[in-house]
Amino acid sequence: MGLPLHSRIRQKFKNGLNAILALLFPTHAKHETIPTEEIHRILVIRINYRIGNILFTTPLLRALEQRFPDVKIDILIGAKYPSSLLKGSENVQNVFDFPRRLLKNPFHLYRYIQQLRSTHYDLVINLNSGSASDRGATFLARGTYKLGFNSPGNWSPSTHVVNSPSGLIHEALKPLYLMEAFGNSAHDFPQKMDIALSKEEKTKGLEYLNKRLLEQGYKGEGNGQIIGMFRDARFEKKIENSWWKEWYKHMKQLNPNTLFIDILSPDVPEKLSEELYALKESNLRQLGAVLSQMDAFVCGDTGPMHLASASGVPTIALFKASAPTLYGTLGTNDRSLTLSGFTPEMIASQISDHLASLPAKAHDSLD
Repeated sequence: MGLPLHSRIRQKFKNGLNAILALLFPTHAKHETIPTEEIHRILVIRINYRIGNILFTTPLLRALEQRFPDVKIDILIGAKYPSSLLKGSENVQNVFDFPRRLLKNPFHLYRYIQQLRSTHYDLVINLNSGSASDRGATFLARGTYKLGFNSPGNWSPSTHVVNSPSGLIHEALKPLYLMEAFGNSAHDFPQKMDIALSKEEKTKGLEYLNKRLLEQGYKGEGNGQIIGMFRDARFEKKIENSWWKEWYKHMKQLNPNTLFIDILSPDVPEKLSEELYALKESNLRQLGAVLSQMDAFVCGDTGPMHLASASGVPTIALFKASAPTLYGTLGTNDRSLTLSGFTPEMIASQISDHLASLPAKAHDSLD
């Protein structure tokens, strides 16, 4: 079956616009090293509305901070709600969002473009050269240098490009290859997501976690080990509650002294079991701080999986419908497991063996 009519029309419009822009603004991008002594202010563009894709920018942000310790970074994303995840570093000055409603209001869109152009950047980085909206924002932004991936067949506003990496590369690590424009290798930098939680944030995360457990009647049971779990996911990635119940039964048998916390969401408002503790938190950065104080986090292929990994907690991701190669977890103590061919009992055994191999995490008293 072919694409729906509206999708075909949209694609034809994009192709036509791409051809017109290429004619009016020919691309003169260079495969050359950008002078690093001139880089003091950077704009990073990734107009996307999903938590995972926003977290995929963090490896590049940490690399830029390592390469240019005094740099000031602004970031342009899609939705506002995940913006706090990018504000963990003193280098990051502003995180701008691009609401979809702007496209329906030409006056507000014009004012937004004027604001975008009010700052001159030494470098503008487009993380997704295949995105028409990202290319458009890169074109409109004022910058001495504009960097992106070489994207043959697409009009490009870049002054400098690097070739996209070949082979299967995790989506969060692809942007690191843009560091080649400064004479570096992608492997010169940490190969993981990181929201740069401060020591103070982690301390407050532990205090918040302790408070929530005590409010739910925690009496000192268990050995102090805490495992979080999150059951929600999008569409075919979601794992049925019947599977989770069977998995939890075997996990509890293998880890009888462990505290399990069911992380709730608007789509999963109730605990899987009455004996579980529960936690609900809409502030994503605070949730990350809480997760960082757990011993492990188990979930499906979903945004909170990437948030947990970027917060530093050992994260075990369960893949039902997609491949972990491009979207799995990246932390040293993380694991990505495919459910196909494995029962809940077998997955519980694999996770328990993995957790037993990890160093113990010390927790403050919950009393």
